[in-house]
Amino acid sequence: MKKTFSILLCLLTFTVFAQIDRSQQPQPGPAPVIQLGEPERFTLNNGLTVLIVENNKLPRAAVSLSLDNSPIAEGELAGVSAMTAALLGKGSATIDKDSFNEEVDFMGATINFGSQSASASSLSRYFGRVLELMADAALHPNFTQEEFDKEKDILLDGIKSGEKSVTTAARRVENLLAYGKDHPYGEYVSKESVERVKLADVDAFYKRYFLPNNAYLVIVGDVDAGDLKKQVKKLFGKWKKKNLSTDPIPDVTNVSTTQIDFVNMPNAVQTEVTVQNTVSLRKKDADYFPLLIANGILGGGGEARLFLNLREDKGYTYGSYSSMGNNKYTASRFRASASVRNAVVDSAVVELLYEIDRMKKEVVSDDELNRAKAKYVGSFVRAVEQPSTVAAYALEIETEGLPDDFYTTYLESVNNVTKEDIQRVAQKYFLVDQARIVVTGKASEVLDNLEKVQFNESDISVSYYDKYGNVIDRPASFELPDGVSAQSILADYIDAIGGQDAINAIRSLEVSYNANFMGNELEAILINTAEEQKQIVKMGGNVLATVIVNASGAKVEQMGNSMDLPPEMAADMQAVIGIIPELKMMENESITVSGIEEIDGQSAYALEMKGQSTTTTTYYAVESGLKLKQTTVTEMMGQTQTQDSNYNDYKRFGSLLIPSSTSVPLGPQSVDATLGYVKINGEAVDTE
Repeated sequence: MKKTFSILLCLLTFTVFAQIDRSQQPQPGPAPVIQLGEPERFTLNNGLTVLIVENNKLPRAAVSLSLDNSPIAEGELAGVSAMTAALLGKGSATIDKDSFNEEVDFMGATINFGSQSASASSLSRYFGRVLELMADAALHPNFTQEEFDKEKDILLDGIKSGEKSVTTAARRVENLLAYGKDHPYGEYVSKESVERVKLADVDAFYKRYFLPNNAYLVIVGDVDAGDLKKQVKKLFGKWKKKNLSTDPIPDVTNVSTTQIDFVNMPNAVQTEVTVQNTVSLRKKDADYFPLLIANGILGGGGEARLFLNLREDKGYTYGSYSSMGNNKYTASRFRASASVRNAVVDSAVVELLYEIDRMKKEVVSDDELNRAKAKYVGSFVRAVEQPSTVAAYALEIETEGLPDDFYTTYLESVNNVTKEDIQRVAQKYFLVDQARIVVTGKASEVLDNLEKVQFNESDISVSYYDKYGNVIDRPASFELPDGVSAQSILADYIDAIGGQDAINAIRSLEVSYNANFMGNELEAILINTAEEQKQIVKMGGNVLATVIVNASGAKVEQMGNSMDLPPEMAADMQAVIGIIPELKMMENESITVSGIEEIDGQSAYALEMKGQSTTTTTYYAVESGLKLKQTTVTEMMGQTQTQDSNYNDYKRFGSLLIPSSTSVPLGPQSVDATLGYVKINGEAVDTE
């Protein structure tokens, strides 16, 4: 679809964020005494532990069922847990899916399921029935081939939509490199692994792991504990306990020296940078609270060092943060990250390393320490006002082996952290000398400078990976063949689709594309003349919005209202008015050839056009000259929105080649669209 559609999607998805108040926070006073109360606790004969917290302030109740199993490696069937989660809740052995959903909707309740969990909430007067429905669906699932096939297609569509996501690729490779491909946290769900999953695999996974042995049922709200105890025994007492077999978890080790792991994503318009190492930390460890505060000072928010350096001072990114995990079963990760402009990747790596290293070498200031403590104290005090918090904390005391007074003394533990504690744990856990610096971006724009980065006056070795974590050779440098320019590439495209004379003979071109979006029929109609572009977006036959661009400006018409687009955005859209945008692009001498990339197995020239609010990169096949893809990056209201459009299966309509299928993102989803009709000069034209 055309650039106008990308602009419209940006307008519909951008939101305005309030400015962060960075005023001085007061010095923390003595830790207040927190009274959490004690939940009603009992254990069934099958091992299910039940925690009930009565709170009668509101006539509502909620329940959660969680299985405290160790991490599970799915291997060649990666995706079986996701399929199990998707199929749970499709009714039960005693009630069909539609009847189940209708009853839940009638009560205004919600019931959700995971592969090893379930939850529900409702008004208290319906809670008994809601608990019954949740238990029935969780313990007596209705796994059918029909629902399996539907959910499998949805999962495969989700994988496809994330194929070109730089963030998705970055997180996938970060996990794989940190843990290894055989570790539950290092494996990833792929198209191939999902296609191997059968309905029988889902049933086997459920029977092996969905057991009461390590299960916890937590109920919170306007309930009577005595009555509930009887109902819980009735609903869950027959849930059979079995021997729970789990596979050993591989050991995890860090690299011996800091290295850069570069992941090549030729379509990246921004680069994901993460500095990470694995750590061994449990919530009950003495270092937990010092690390909580240390991470807060380093990268816990807008007042932390990473944010103040990389955003406020340097302007490299919209935000930079860090995190410190904890896990009782296996290693977790310390990571510091930022999504940065391609031009500053090497500098961003240097600053991330500098700030992590500074935590180890320098004692933090009193002001930083007090700010971090005040933030966690405030968050904790607000959290304990929620009834669900009492139950969540009680559950963590059970599952994490915490002291009974862990949360009643939480604020005291926070306030007891010293500056010396901060430096000590930073030196122990922030392994800047044994870190993986995972950089996911466009090699042709970032790699040369990245390979020159030094840390503590020493070179850093660089390894190269594809987006699935496979080792590759260093991506080749970009060399443009003799005689090739932006104008020659555009001219080849015009010739490929029909030629200048054929296009000049067209006074108007109207093209319709159809797609299915969240169960609704979507139609996008594009009408181009030499002086105006119009895009009409319909959902279920109703017009959602119309975008009109001409010499006087650009506007959006929606639900009877008309809104002029900002002048800088209008100017970018006016720059491509015409029967095809390439006619106007031929006149733009600022367009550059930014590289040669591989798009769906074809080598393609990348042409970059920078506007006032958008940067558009269009990819034209080296061999055929046809347009394969367009990426539009729009900056608006302090945010960056990226939209990809793909063009496939060109067919001839009259004198013109037009893509008969395309895919465009709508928010977090990718939508495949097919050609509906073509009108040239007002007359319908069939494909030849």
